[in-house]
Amino acid sequence: MKKTVAILLMISILFSFSCETDLDRPEWKEITIVYSLINLKDTAQYIRINRGFSTTDDPYNYTQVNDSVNYPPNTFDVFLEKYESGVIAGETVQYEPVDRQKEPGLFSNASNCVYKTNIPIHKNCEYKLRVIDRITGKEAWGMASVLGEVTPEESFYWERAFYRVNYVAEYIPDYEGTLDPYYHEHYIMRFLYWEYKDGETYYKYVDWVPTMDPLKAIADDDTTYQLFDAYYEYLSEKIVVDPNIKRRARGVDYMLALPGKELQNFIQVYEQPTNPHFFPDYTNMHDGNGIFGSKYYYTYFGLKLKKRTVDSISWGRHLYYHRFADSNGDWH
Repeated sequence: MKKTVAILLMISILFSFSCETDLDRPEWKEITIVYSLINLKDTAQYIRINRGFSTTDDPYNYTQVNDSVNYPPNTFDVFLEKYESGVIAGETVQYEPVDRQKEPGLFSNASNCVYKTNIPIHKNCEYKLRVIDRITGKEAWGMASVLGEVTPEESFYWERAFYRVNYVAEYIPDYEGTLDPYYHEHYIMRFLYWEYKDGETYYKYVDWVPTMDPLKAIADDDTTYQLFDAYYEYLSEKIVVDPNIKRRARGVDYMLALPGKELQNFIQVYEQPTNPHFFPDYTNMHDGNGIFGSKYYYTYFGLKLKKRTVDSISWGRHLYYHRFADSNGDWH
């Protein structure tokens, strides 16, 4: 965690010293930092653009100065372009600015504008991210390849099992790291379900990110209880109660967050041992600073829900009013 905080500080904030007088004023230079990871298994893609400064002063003095960290909304036009075999394909997509809540911490949370798009990411493609300053016209851009093979909708039809023993996980080409969950610090539990409204079917999911410790304490062939009360409560908080919507549970995917090659390069650079007075520099943004890459949620186990688990979701105290079908396919 300490290493992660240090890395984020190095790449995102090198603040300036602002003063009314020129006396002993440190030299400074404004830096625009771009951070964006596209994910084939996500239905929303985000980009964060922060303001930073290089300075001879202590950067920690300015972490709570909002205009030293964040840009005002609508400062940039952000576009995403898809490339197939090196040729642009389809229409250019524009991200929209949205305000996301940020918990108090090292950096100011007075405003937290990010840019978002809900377009689906396609496999076996490359994407180009373009960030254009509306005032200066300056453009920064980067390219990233897509990691993974299974889209969110395709994951609904992936084979699932009651037990992980002999489970055949999905294949990940061009990934060199370990796929053994016991060597990863975190995993993601993705609850998948269908929603039915006005004659339409929607593919929905809720992600939960615990540590690996609870999983390590459970034998691979012991899924007697499958899910647990705290998890049902978490789902009830994330899924909106709507009497006009019917729902049906599909299963739970246990996933690992894997870095694409651009993100792997970034991690390798910053994990190298260095002199404490020297910070390695990495960016794949042309005419800019930051990282544009991909990540992928690799499913190492797809849990098939037992009848009593389905009934617990439908009739249990936490999700009773969310209108999930029971094991007989009936709604209450």
